[in-house]
Amino acid sequence: MFHFHIYIIAVCATEVFKLATSCSKPLQNFMVFNDTDGVYTYTFEAERKEDCISCSTKPISLTFTTDTTLQQLYDYLKENQKFLMKAPSITTVIDGKNKTLYMPTLDAVERATRPNLQQKLTDLGVLDGHHIVVADATTPKPVAIIVKFEQEMEPCAT
Repeated sequence: MFHFHIYIIAVCATEVFKLATSCSKPLQNFMVFNDTDGVYTYTFEAERKEDCISCSTKPISLTFTTDTTLQQLYDYLKENQKFLMKAPSITTVIDGKNKTLYMPTLDAVERATRPNLQQKLTDLGVLDGHHIVVADATTPKPVAIIVKFEQEMEPCAT
């Protein structure tokens, strides 16, 4: 019985041959190799969802009120079905300087940033259209978020 690495070498050689000769379309994305009851392989091209928070580089816009606190944003990231984060770390850039708004994963930083949770986003320097970056164990790379604030309705003149 052959070892699986011989099959992998054969697949790699086939892909090199296809690339060198242009005789067939090369493997696009993913191959499954199963060696339990004989050899079975299949390939497929994984498709990317444009709005996937894990693999998209496009920032996500979220709208809040001007009274929204960092705690409310933190809870939203943990509870909303789109995110379901476990312990999101929230950072931003204000006046050209990196600022950690909240980071629960490191004890010393968590203690230092905990008071920020009770503050309004606007008091922390987050303005309409401001970018924040959220990192969490549930996503392979940080998520960029554009914070938008609802436009307050002005009273009608009578």
